[in-house]
Amino acid sequence: MKVVITGGRGFVGSNLIRIIKENYNWDLVVFTRSSNNEIDGVKYLSVDYHNIDTLKKGLKDCDLVIHLAATLFARNKDEYIRENVTSTKNLVEAAKRNNVKKIIYVSSLAAGGPSSDTSYPRDEETKDNPVSNYGLSKLLAENYVKDFNEWVILRPPIVYGPKDDGFSTIAKYVKKGVMISPSNPDSMFSFIFVEDLCRCIIRSIEDDIKNEIFYVSEPNFYTWSYFINLMAERMGVKPPLILKLPNSIMYFFALSYEVFSYIFITKPVLNRDKIREAKAYHWICTPVKWERKTGFNSWTKIEEGLKKTFQKNLV
Repeated sequence: MKVVITGGRGFVGSNLIRIIKENYNWDLVVFTRSSNNEIDGVKYLSVDYHNIDTLKKGLKDCDLVIHLAATLFARNKDEYIRENVTSTKNLVEAAKRNNVKKIIYVSSLAAGGPSSDTSYPRDEETKDNPVSNYGLSKLLAENYVKDFNEWVILRPPIVYGPKDDGFSTIAKYVKKGVMISPSNPDSMFSFIFVEDLCRCIIRSIEDDIKNEIFYVSEPNFYTWSYFINLMAERMGVKPPLILKLPNSIMYFFALSYEVFSYIFITKPVLNRDKIREAKAYHWICTPVKWERKTGFNSWTKIEEGLKKTFQKNLV
């Protein structure tokens, strides 16, 4: 089976490729914009997501597309639409022209939005209500995927694990002993260990699942402070001082990063869009539909996931 993976150089993609290479004899092709960190036995193709002809050429004889590529931080709504929505629209169109059998799209809990009460975690029947431009862009991209013949959309919450750049940045601040809380102290969060997400992606391929959306996550919810303090414990350092800054200051920092990114033509590592997400209660979801449909319920609990993360990842 020939499988094309977009975003194959990213955090989830690199873990997914490793697991596939260890367990399956699939013909893997990664769509990329660079030539760094190539893995033996995997074909890399340079593509332009805004040029359907290059996508069509790359998808020749492809059986399945796993679409992971996305922009998490952008400077404005138009940039999110271009990078997450238009690129997905073009990829789907190219897949149609090549008679690709199925698309697996990794979306986000942000496409659904937050929950106002911990008694009602977001599920597939909850009306979508994204509160950020990022979440809106993922939701709009889903609409193009759903126009394909066979598809599965997975909506994970916070994904964590070894060798994630964003996670490593958080860990560095934990090690320094000071951490800024991005949310209200009593906000609850869902998490998923990266290897669990990869197994869900593969399960979406192996099982006879099509044309459905699933939230995939560990069933339990945690506060940000619990997550950070547990991270410190697994790292073998003291729990950091967790500061809650006023929203006005957080917005100022985010705006500063955006201005910096405009000047130096880079992606902002923080933006006002993420502050809008952080202000919302609660970022939680339930995997009940996924468990019922697939029988998969062997989630890695956060205590074990963080232990694995810091066994493998020296920060």
